[in-house]
Amino acid sequence: MMKSKIVLSLCLSLPFWLVACGGGSSSSETTSEATPGISSGTITGFGSVFVNGVKFNTDNATISRGDDSVNDVRELEIGMVVRVQGDIQNRIASSVSFEEDVKGPADGPVIGASFSVMGQTIITDPATVFNNTSLSAIAAGDILEISGLRNADDDIVAHFVEKKTNPANINRYSLIGHVRNLDTNARTFNIDNLAIDYSGANVNDLAAGNPVAGQLVEVKDDSKAYVPGSLNIIATKVEPQNRLGNGGIAGAKVEIESIVTQVNSASEFVIGNLLVRTSAATLFLFGTTDNVVAGARLEVEGVLDGNGVLQANKVKFEDNDARLQAQVDTNGVDTAAGIVTLLGIPVSITSATGMEDKRDGVSSFSLADIGDNDYLEIRGFIDANNTFVATELRRDKSDSKVEIRGPVSVKDPVAGTVRILGVTVNTNSSTELKGLNDDRLTTSQFFDAIVEGLTVVKAKWDPFSDTSQPAKELELED
Repeated sequence: MMKSKIVLSLCLSLPFWLVACGGGSSSSETTSEATPGISSGTITGFGSVFVNGVKFNTDNATISRGDDSVNDVRELEIGMVVRVQGDIQNRIASSVSFEEDVKGPADGPVIGASFSVMGQTIITDPATVFNNTSLSAIAAGDILEISGLRNADDDIVAHFVEKKTNPANINRYSLIGHVRNLDTNARTFNIDNLAIDYSGANVNDLAAGNPVAGQLVEVKDDSKAYVPGSLNIIATKVEPQNRLGNGGIAGAKVEIESIVTQVNSASEFVIGNLLVRTSAATLFLFGTTDNVVAGARLEVEGVLDGNGVLQANKVKFEDNDARLQAQVDTNGVDTAAGIVTLLGIPVSITSATGMEDKRDGVSSFSLADIGDNDYLEIRGFIDANNTFVATELRRDKSDSKVEIRGPVSVKDPVAGTVRILGVTVNTNSSTELKGLNDDRLTTSQFFDAIVEGLTVVKAKWDPFSDTSQPAKELELED
């Protein structure tokens, strides 16, 4: 197994509470040399446009939504997964393109946190943005537009769900996905749970008039003949798709957010339909090669080679950012094992951990300088062995506040508890329950939004006495 560098970069020369390494704030500085490339990811804000937290200037960019050109980038929506082409170095967009993953009728009502649209299983989580509807309001026959990321099961993890309030204005139903169960004799294939008959479709853009197994294609139903719940469609057109657009050329810089669908080796995996290779020089943030598994959501940066392979220089794990802020336990420092324990949570300190001492200003601060009851702020990730590995550690002055942040492994709405980093967090009527936008939630809203093993929650006690005491605040995190 290739040994991975975890966090070794210039960002470690700055304290982690001042910067978010790999997070993606844009710089106001520009360079004289343009770097053509592509950034594919989720719209997180406007003011020009923010994609995965990075600002792109769109003053002279063309904007498209599906087959239509639009005049203003704000005609797109937060949560949509878009492709930005242009000068990636200076963050100047020449085009911003959105294409929905599926647009058509819902097959039936919601079951848990998921539902079906034209045979496509749609999985939602607390970060999913809903427009003109809500999860509980979705009904069979609703015309929905979905944007998200395909997982290893070909299901769509939705970032954006919009109900079309005037279905008569929809020109066609459509979906984008990978060809499965191809039968070129019967001229049929599947995308997720949808059976597609392309015998009468326009296939002029497909080589030899047939798709290829595993190929990413767009299927169109111009007659809008799909019957909700039927799970089969007679396509009017099938055409190839490329998530990188016409900018996917050798030498292009690529920044892409997607889900791992296949792992070939310790240094090669697939996100979406893009093959990625890593090397000993690849920087991994909030994980290692061991954490690259099917279903992991990543941001990958690199350069396309002549074979269309993304040679990665940075891999960031989107759902694996764990944090801890508390006093060191009694006898909680084991320098030989490289472990410091807080709240009963053992944290591994490695040679790649960025260390800083704000309390005493120790210049060569290390694990040996840490004592019982020292107040630490730690940021890191959960590795493949379920160990909390620290990427950044700071010692600060003692504080009455304690915080833990990580994915919820177990929730119990009846008892009002969640389990985070092995700690059972209790709540009572005084606990403030908050959503992603700092909005107040009811107990049922909060627990309904949690998907075990996926949803990240921050728990806060202030003043802190013991983890058995109810938390002051629980907040959903993205």
